[in-house]
Order: sequence, then C-alpha cells, then structure tokens
Amino acid sequence: MKKEFLVWIVAPILFAGLLAGCLGSNSSSGGEDAIVVNTLADGVYPATAATVTIRDAIDRIKNGGTITFDASLNGETIDLDIVGEEHSILKGEVFDPGFLGYLERDYGPSALYASKSLTIDASDLPNGITLNWTGGEDSPARVLAVYGDLTMDNVNISSGVASAVVLPIGVQPYTLARGGGVAVWGVARLYDCTISGNMAKGEPEGSRDRGAFGGGIYGDVLILENCVVSGNLVQGYGAAGGGVYSVGGRDSDLNSSLTKCAVTGNRIAGQHAYGGGVYTDGGGRDRSEHITLESCTIARNVVMDNPDIPEVYQWYYRGGGVYMSNGYLHIDGCTITENQVNATAFTYFNNKPNMGGGGVAATIGDAHVVEDMQVRHSIIVGNTVNGAAEDLFTGSLINFYSWGYNLTGVLNFDYIHVPVPWWPDPGYLSRKHYPKTGDLDGIQISEVLDLDALHYHPTIPSVGVSAGLNAVLWYPPSGSAVDAIPADEYEVPYVRAAYSVEGATDDFLDHSLDRVYTLYHLDYRADFGTMAGVTFYGPSRTWPSNGENAQWIAFWRDLDAAIGDSLGAEKLGDDFWGSFESGPLGDNIDMTVHDLTGGPYGLVSFDQLGNPRPAGVLGDIGAIEVPE
Repeated sequence: MKKEFLVWIVAPILFAGLLAGCLGSNSSSGGEDAIVVNTLADGVYPATAATVTIRDAIDRIKNGGTITFDASLNGETIDLDIVGEEHSILKGEVFDPGFLGYLERDYGPSALYASKSLTIDASDLPNGITLNWTGGEDSPARVLAVYGDLTMDNVNISSGVASAVVLPIGVQPYTLARGGGVAVWGVARLYDCTISGNMAKGEPEGSRDRGAFGGGIYGDVLILENCVVSGNLVQGYGAAGGGVYSVGGRDSDLNSSLTKCAVTGNRIAGQHAYGGGVYTDGGGRDRSEHITLESCTIARNVVMDNPDIPEVYQWYYRGGGVYMSNGYLHIDGCTITENQVNATAFTYFNNKPNMGGGGVAATIGDAHVVEDMQVRHSIIVGNTVNGAAEDLFTGSLINFYSWGYNLTGVLNFDYIHVPVPWWPDPGYLSRKHYPKTGDLDGIQISEVLDLDALHYHPTIPSVGVSAGLNAVLWYPPSGSAVDAIPADEYEVPYVRAAYSVEGATDDFLDHSLDRVYTLYHLDYRADFGTMAGVTFYGPSRTWPSNGENAQWIAFWRDLDAAIGDSLGAEKLGDDFWGSFESGPLGDNIDMTVHDLTGGPYGLVSFDQLGNPRPAGVLGDIGAIEVPE
C-alpha cells in the first residue's frame, strides 16, 4: 500500500515533465513579448499567418508577455471548442496520511492552458471580450488554466466545466475538479472581469481528491477588483467555493483580496459543502494567511445538500456567503445578504452542529486553527440557515474583532474558543471584541437595504437564491445604514486580559462568577457550586483536545448557556473583561489587563461602484455609498 502511494505522489511530477516536451512555446522560455488576437475563431494557425487566435497567442507568448485584442473584437465572444490540454498540470493539495502538502497534480482538461506567466488584456475594448467553452458537461473543460501568474483585464469567462474524472492507475486517482472557469497556481490579478455560468463537478462518493472547489475561479492567490462572479455551480460529495476558492498564498508572500466585486447567485450542492460565494483556506495547512473583502456585495448564494447523495454518516453545510477554513478574514465596507444554507440538520457531530452561518461562517472542529475575523462598516443581514436567521457564525475563532459601524442580524458566538488565561501570550480571556461604536445587531434586512431598488446583471442568471432570475449586483443602503460613519479617522478600544496563579488552588472561575453577579446581577452560584481547583492547562496548541481542560471548557460553555439571551449577543465580551483591573484578585490570583486601541480606522476610500466615500458629511455602511 505504501509503495502504491509513493507512485501516486511522484507520477504527477513526472507527468508534468512529459507534458513540457509537448507544449513547445507554451512554456517559460522563448516566445514573443506582445501578441494581438484578431479573430474569433478557435484553432491553430502557422506563426507566419495573418490570423492570430487566442490559442495561438497563448502558445506563442513568452513568459510574462501580454496578449491584447484587435478593436474589431470589441464585445464579441470567442467560442472555444478545442481541449487544448487534456492533463493540465498545476500544484494542488495532497490529502494522504503519508504526505500533507502541495505537489504538481493533474487538473484534467482545459480549453486553454499555459505553464508560464502572462497577461490577457482587453482593457482597450470598451465592451471587453468573452472566452466561452462550448462543450458543456458532455465534453468538460475549464476555460483557462495557468501554472504561473495571470493578469486579466476586462475579460469574461463563461461555461467552463472542471470535472473529476478517473485516471489510469499509477498517475493519480482522479483529475481535480478545481476552477470551473479559471484555475491558477500563482498570483491571479483580475480587473473588470466577469466569471459566470461555470461549474466544478466532483464525484458523488467520499474522497477529497474527488471534491469540487471553485465553481468560478480557483487559485493560490486571488486579487480581484471590479469583478462579477455570478451564476457558478459546484457539485459533488465535498464541495467548496461556489464562486471563488482562494488557497490564499501557499507559494506566495501576497494575500488574496476581493475589492469592489459582486459575488452573487452562486450555488454549492454537496454533502460536505462550504462557502456558497467565497471560500478561503488561509494558505492551507500549517499557514495562517489573510484575505480581505472590501466594498463587495456577496448575496443570494446558496449552500445546499446534493440530492444525488444519500446521507450516510456525516454531513456539513456552512457559510452561505463566505466560509473561512483557516487564517484571517477581514470584511471592510461590504454588504452580505440573502445568502442561504439549506440542508438536513443534525443536532451534533462530535458535539458540534453540522450547519452554520447563513452569511459568514468560520470553521468549527479539530482540523484547523482559525485565527481571527475582523469586520467594520459592513451590513450582514437577511441570511438564513434552513429558513432561520443566522448571519455570522464565528465557529472556533481565536478572536472576533469589530472595528465599529456594523449592522448585523443574528450573531452566533457559541463555539468561539473559550477564555484562556495565557494562550497565546499575553492571554486571551477576552475573545469577543464586540459591540463597538455604531454596532447594532438584531437588524432586519428591510431596515437597512432598499429592496425595491436592487440592481441586477442584465444577462447572468442566478443559480442560487431566486434561481433563474438575473443575479443581483448591489443593494442601495437605507435607514440606519445611511449617513452613519464619521469621515474622520477614529480609534476603537478593546481589552486583553490574563491571570496567573500563585499556590496550589486556582479559584479564578469562582471570581468570574462573582463578577458576573456584581456587573449583571446574575447569580449562578447555586447552579455551578464552587469551581475552585478547575484550571486551564496549556499552552500547547492542542489544549482544546487535552482532557485536563474538559472542566474548564465546560464551565464557559455552560455559563454562556445559562446567560442565554439575558445579555447581548456577545454575552461576556470586552465590557466584562475590562471590569477587572491589573493587580491582585483575591489571595492567589494576579490579573493583567491591557486596555488597547485598534486603528486609526477610516472610511474605505471607494464604494463598490467606484464612488468616493463619503458622498456627504457622513459615510454609509455597506458596499454602496448613496450619492447626496
């Protein structure tokens, strides 16, 4: 068995070497610096011919070169009907107990493939250019795969299909169904692009290699600006990233970002399904990288069950709009609304709910450490899980930070890491840095968004919420979302607290119960009894699975349950932990409390439409700034 595994790992690398001999100028050496495509035809013409196809250009362009388009192609569609590469080689994650990492893998058929860096620039065409795959599911191929850096401007990508197909024994089990429209292993910079109507299709049986990731686009680092990613589909047993799947910087020092984008009307159908709009992997295993969503609308995406797969053992569905598996997530000036998670609920798998986060969700479980989520100036409302309101699910985050002026429906902090005294240093007793100035929760969608004035894409149909209708692009703010944010920069206070014990007895939990009573007049002494001697054992990274910490964890979970709805959504947040002072607490506890400030924070410079913020004296919350 071990020998077979080694053959499977090495074979893709050898396979890539064999392909390189067939690619000719479609490699990292030789070629032309700049080429102009002048036909809508799909084919290969001699280098001496006057006709130059997009396929010719990609084959002949040198590493780092630029492809442009003749003015006569403005607003036209290049229908691709040739599979340019049956075995597109890019790096991909390897899931096996014997090896965890990223190696060259077979991504299967692509209409266009380049093993080099290149630019495809249609910025001189007022209406851009469309690259469209014509083969459909019967002859699957993604539109474009690039093993290198890709810059693409004013290009539309449509109708690609990335499919998991069985490969001969000894190569790898299946081609990787990643990036239905575009797959890039490198840095992908997309400006003013539209990615629509693409599909990543996995197998209906359980296997990570059979999973389907990135219905619209899949890549290591994704930097998207002024892009529309709508009407894309992911389907399989394991499925993630209905519109966008960002690995997040495995082979790069850069971080992924989406700026002034609409990620709307995408759908995931799986039995392990995550991130109907956007999925971020934070750099993958052993990495903790950042992704930033700025001035984006993420709406009407759906995570749902795959009806072709029977429920067998476990099934998970999370993050109708956005899902973070790892690392850091920053949400700045965004509107995340009307996303849904719809499937069969199971009360608990491994003492954790199998569903969560109609709008935004972080992972929950033992597989990953999720560092923190930071949110400011955003609207996160009207998202549901099986029809019930749930907008933001923090999962097992280490920290949640609000930097103010967020309008949210339902926040679920139930599974965020419990307070711990000295891990990571200097201590994270306070993990829920919420609420801050301008924050409101319990908000209804009609209170902050003008649902009678939505703007839709003129041609792209949604496959998510309101399937068949055109995909929404943006929502005008209304009510308390308008004229809410100061134009001047401001700072936000937050708290870090820790404690240390001198002596054999740790009675910090008893002091905490006393503080809850003093501040909130909530007396749980009869329910909890004395908690003296229950302490935290660390600082190992595996402390949540350390059996010695079971009582410590149970105390904080039980206390949250006992508090219920009697306090705010955060229950015990910065206000609680800031009530302690540095110095002795009783006879054997020494507290350290830091009152810190984040910032300064100001308005995001431009809204989703490119309008400067603010339009008047005060700025608006969400992706859109209403003109004065």
